[in-house]
Amino acid sequence: MEFIIILAVGFLVGTINGLAGGASAISFPVLLAFGLNPITAAITNSLGVSTANFFALISQRRVLKQYAREYKNLIIWASVGAVIGATILLGFPEKVFAQLVPFLLLFATISMLIPLRPSDERRSPQKESAMIFGSGIYGGYFGPGQGTMVIATLIRKRDVRTVNIAKNLIIGTTSIFTTSIYLFSGHVHWLYFWALFIGSNAGGFFAGKIAGHVSVRFLKSLVVAVGLSASVWLFIR
Repeated sequence: MEFIIILAVGFLVGTINGLAGGASAISFPVLLAFGLNPITAAITNSLGVSTANFFALISQRRVLKQYAREYKNLIIWASVGAVIGATILLGFPEKVFAQLVPFLLLFATISMLIPLRPSDERRSPQKESAMIFGSGIYGGYFGPGQGTMVIATLIRKRDVRTVNIAKNLIIGTTSIFTTSIYLFSGHVHWLYFWALFIGSNAGGFFAGKIAGHVSVRFLKSLVVAVGLSASVWLFIR
């Protein structure tokens, strides 16, 4: 029964991440509720949804080479940051992470409320790289909310479709590096990993098919509602 529940949660997360990002704020507290400690929950969650961004890119595969060239530097910065974040997660005591979890989840949830609209403001390449690097560190350390951070950084002077493809490519590529670290960490709950992995990849593929036909505002509202409820639960438990 637990496998089925997490499989369904994974599908929901993969769909929302492919369309808007931030949905790991849903699956992470679910794993905590099933009894995993915070680090095991964070790592299992990150691994389980790690390839969903790639599946969301299947329908845009014809433009991936162009995007990979255009965003090469940002992909590198995000990847370096992610390795640093994952190393910090595994190098510091578990109790430190456990104390930060309610605040991290609350931050990830609130980040969904950031207006993500194209504007005339153009950030310098250096500032954009620094922000993507920071999002990589955050993603390697915790994960939920990284997609929103990347979108918020890239949305200036770019249309939403372009930014969403770039976001999926950046996070999908950086997940290769964090996965290489997490797999040998000893903090993976394999049953829950497979449930999330199968569900989120199916959801990511589904997201690529329905992009433009589903209200992103509704999806974000769902993430915020679940994330805020889970944050309150973590603060008072």
